[in-house]
Amino acid sequence: MNTCCIVVIGHVDHGKTALVKALTGVETDRLAEEKARGLSIKTGFAHHSYPTGVADFVDAPGHEDFIQAMITGATGARAVLMVISAVEGIAAQTLEHLKIAGLLGINKGVIAVTKSDLLAPDEQAARLANIPQALVRTPLADAPLVMCSAHSGAGIDGLHTQIAALLSDPPKVAAPLHGFLPVDRVFTLEGRGTVVTGTLLGGDLALGDALFLQPTGQPVTLRSLQSRGETRADIQAGERMAANLRGVAVADVPKGAVLCRGEEIKPSSHIDVVIDLPSDTARPLKHMQDLRVFFGTTSAVASLRLFGGGQLGASQTGFAQLRFKTPVVGFAGQHAILRRLSPAETVASAVFLDPQATPVKSRDSARIDVLQATRKGHVKDIAKALSVAGKGICDAKDIARLARLPRDAIARELGSGFTFLTDTEIAPVDGIAAAETQIQSALAAYHAQFPVRPFAPRNVIIPAAMAPVLSQHVQAIMRADGQLRTKNGMLAAFDHDPLARLDQDQRARMTEIETHFHDAGLDATRTPVDENADADLLALLIDAGAVLALQNVALNQTLLLHADTLTAAAETLNRNFPAPQEFTTSAARRALETSRRVIVPVLEHFDSLGITARTGNSRRMTANEVSPPAAQG
Repeated sequence: MNTCCIVVIGHVDHGKTALVKALTGVETDRLAEEKARGLSIKTGFAHHSYPTGVADFVDAPGHEDFIQAMITGATGARAVLMVISAVEGIAAQTLEHLKIAGLLGINKGVIAVTKSDLLAPDEQAARLANIPQALVRTPLADAPLVMCSAHSGAGIDGLHTQIAALLSDPPKVAAPLHGFLPVDRVFTLEGRGTVVTGTLLGGDLALGDALFLQPTGQPVTLRSLQSRGETRADIQAGERMAANLRGVAVADVPKGAVLCRGEEIKPSSHIDVVIDLPSDTARPLKHMQDLRVFFGTTSAVASLRLFGGGQLGASQTGFAQLRFKTPVVGFAGQHAILRRLSPAETVASAVFLDPQATPVKSRDSARIDVLQATRKGHVKDIAKALSVAGKGICDAKDIARLARLPRDAIARELGSGFTFLTDTEIAPVDGIAAAETQIQSALAAYHAQFPVRPFAPRNVIIPAAMAPVLSQHVQAIMRADGQLRTKNGMLAAFDHDPLARLDQDQRARMTEIETHFHDAGLDATRTPVDENADADLLALLIDAGAVLALQNVALNQTLLLHADTLTAAAETLNRNFPAPQEFTTSAARRALETSRRVIVPVLEHFDSLGITARTGNSRRMTANEVSPPAAQG
């Protein structure tokens, strides 16, 4: 079914409510105070069916004191019915409401000149000539104009014709991906419980949908759904609706609440936006300025953080972050109205680019690039900009939110130029290649500077500006391609041969060190190594498996023992405790004639290789032989 929500705007006493009644038969002023004062205080609702669909009329208050109610009423509207008294002409407040509607992205509508029966024919012609001139610079500059009277009924049929035309060609407005209901009213029906109403945006809602009440995040269940007085199983996007909620009190529904489907919609205290200042803006917006922000049914004060700092003047466009004191709920593409606090005046429109932003510095150039790409709406550019800001990777859910796409469409949209590193983390293919080149270059430089060191520390080779998941992915590629060796958190180019770089003196010293360890046996107190001069040579012996480094975790010590020593120790234990005989740590220490400081890490090393099998405080020997640990490929 084709539907169109139309916000009815106009100055107080220009006949909006009477006109809506003439069009629909519904009296939208229902409060006693409204009837007594003769003006609308709260938004009223009515509808009328046409051959082309159904029009929902939202009668917005026309008095300047009720700007918030007018903006709330315009939420979800696709067109404007602008009401102008033929007797009084266009009022300043009507023009401001029209300006606000335009800032909200509503740029189509119909102009109804009411009370035309109070003017003589020649006066009507003059009024018809004056009104278009006053609307030249407004969104309704080319809108059809109908002279009418709610009292006599004159022109009402013609007005219906123009409204029906709006239904056949509704303007496109930004919408969330899923059902999104900004709550404009909440009340209790006796015997039924809490009811919320609003204009449904985004996707449809149906009984049985898993829904959440934001910003509290409370899951809710629907008792029933209604639209235009009829109970329905589902509601289409764009329709006025009411939802009866199970287990929710009126007090649980704060102002600005949203009933929504989809866990992707979450509250945030930070929203990144793009701001367009009109050419007639008298005073600039300034960095760190407080503003009142209206969007959906929310009205909240936020601190304006302009990217780049400074200020934004007339006819300028800029990116900013709105920082709210408490979390609010919006969606990417949503329009907001910015008003100064004092004097209260409408300043500009803002379009939400990232409704779930995080705090950033105003001069964060990478974030500015993300917002520029988001504004243009190119998915691949958004993903690339997010990757730069995210140390080479980005998250599919962030791309989906900023590009306004379903999560399962991201892979298709990105194509072969991007790779999923995990289920959600993505990197550009050229970024992966660049990271590989970066690691290759860093290793080449390290090996050139320290030619006899077998490995380079990972934190020296991998830059802090590279995401760990990207680093791990690239290392896996390089190992598979035969470019890289890794061992104990260290990296080396696969073709790096430190032994070939040794000079004669270094070879002799390396032989001397190995001989010392071989002769020392289990006497770990004999350390023939100069920690500064011999560190690289010792590392080569360890890498080759001639010397093993065993950890005594309890004493926070490293023991260096020759591989032959450990082989001999295992043979001794086999002779003294043939399988399946069990033995204790103390028994093994006596058999090997060593200290507890040595026997504990030796046995733990044997456990790790499967040479011994431990059960509680005892061990037994297995058939496995001692062999040096191989370097990880």
